[in-house]
Amino acid sequence: METRNEHLRGQGNNLPVPHPGGVFTGALMKKTAMTKAALLALATFGASAAFAQSSLTIYGNIDIGLDNVNKGQGNVSGTTLGAVPALSAAFSNKSTVTRLSSSISSVNALGFRGVEDLGGGYKGGFVLEGQFQVDTGAQSGQDGRMWGRQAFVSLTTPGGEIRLGRQYAPMFFTFAFTTVEALGGADIQGSGLIVNNLQVRQDNQVSYWLKTGGLTAALSYATNAGVDAAVSSSRGQAAGSTSGQIIGGQTAGNETPNSGNRGQTFGLFVNYAFDPGFLINGSYHSNKFGDARLVSGALTWADLDKYESFAIGSKYTIPGAGTILSGIFHQGKFTNDSGNNEGPKINTWALGVKQPIGNFAVGAQFAQSKFANFTEGKDTSLMLIGDYNFSKRTKLYIRAGYAKDEAGNTAATGRATPGGGVRGGPLPLLTGFGSLETPFFSGGGANVDATTRVVAIGVRHQF
Repeated sequence: METRNEHLRGQGNNLPVPHPGGVFTGALMKKTAMTKAALLALATFGASAAFAQSSLTIYGNIDIGLDNVNKGQGNVSGTTLGAVPALSAAFSNKSTVTRLSSSISSVNALGFRGVEDLGGGYKGGFVLEGQFQVDTGAQSGQDGRMWGRQAFVSLTTPGGEIRLGRQYAPMFFTFAFTTVEALGGADIQGSGLIVNNLQVRQDNQVSYWLKTGGLTAALSYATNAGVDAAVSSSRGQAAGSTSGQIIGGQTAGNETPNSGNRGQTFGLFVNYAFDPGFLINGSYHSNKFGDARLVSGALTWADLDKYESFAIGSKYTIPGAGTILSGIFHQGKFTNDSGNNEGPKINTWALGVKQPIGNFAVGAQFAQSKFANFTEGKDTSLMLIGDYNFSKRTKLYIRAGYAKDEAGNTAATGRATPGGGVRGGPLPLLTGFGSLETPFFSGGGANVDATTRVVAIGVRHQF
């Protein structure tokens, strides 16, 4: 077993024998000890050589802070949003809340990673990774799945690595490699990523990874990454429920007969790191909805067909100064039925800067996400960053920022919508429709046609 700073590795028959705690000199006790040692050696003979070339890593992150989220009064008058209880509550209420919140600067996690050297350039491995809330101790994210962050087995060969199971989407790594933060709840450089949950994690994924020199690349395919027959903002629904569930919901990835190509997903990621301190990358994502219905209450908003997106990103660390500069552009578009009718198209761009000053670090992020068609609504966000690093593992942080939603025009959703269509920018509107798993700022959310302000102070520890 090993942690990041400690390695305990078996050395075959050179492993020390645990002492029972006293000194025994009798012949009988010596014979008993030798017999037990011999039996143990025989029982583990086949495993000892493999153990000598294997490792198990336990790792994790604990992040919690005291935050205040102030949401302005939203305006959904003249649209169907105000007539649907589940949506009007999400979009219109003015509120202020002070909370203990998890995962503000980085997402909480507990993980196990195993690697076995098989020889000849081959390695077997696995990753199991879950998420939890420090304020309550409960499982969080991914509808409470025990290993909702990642759960896969892998085989590394001289020609690359193959992974099978629940994994991050290739699109995720453009943002993870590029942001100046760590994709926690306050990281607004992830705005384009969360437009569609399947760009973050996917069920039933097969991926191929290649790492050589400065190049890192991945290609993925999922049989059903997480699309149910109906899509809504509901959580914890049974597969096939008429009330629907969020994209990527707990049972949305069930592989059922006669479901066509629903949830079939492809992804590509390419990153090149130059020396010193400069990287550039790009990614592509495509998932099929198989005519899943977008629903809320008794209304069907649209018949979803597919979603496609691409992203490009770059990050540069100035030698000597340590200043980190980054930028990301993302574009995603939905098509609403098998007739390939154009649905919402979202453009997002984000910039980040971070400057270390001794044990301190200060920085800022700016992002704008806009419907290029549809409502033409947009969200503009700014986040200020302050860190004090007690060590490489532990830091105290402050975050302060806002997100302003401009509702744009009233638009139809793809089906007849009695009462006047919808308005809003991508952040609040797609949250209400079930495309996003976690709303803005660790679940704080944002209202249509309103400004949300946030401030937080917290502690993060990594192990």
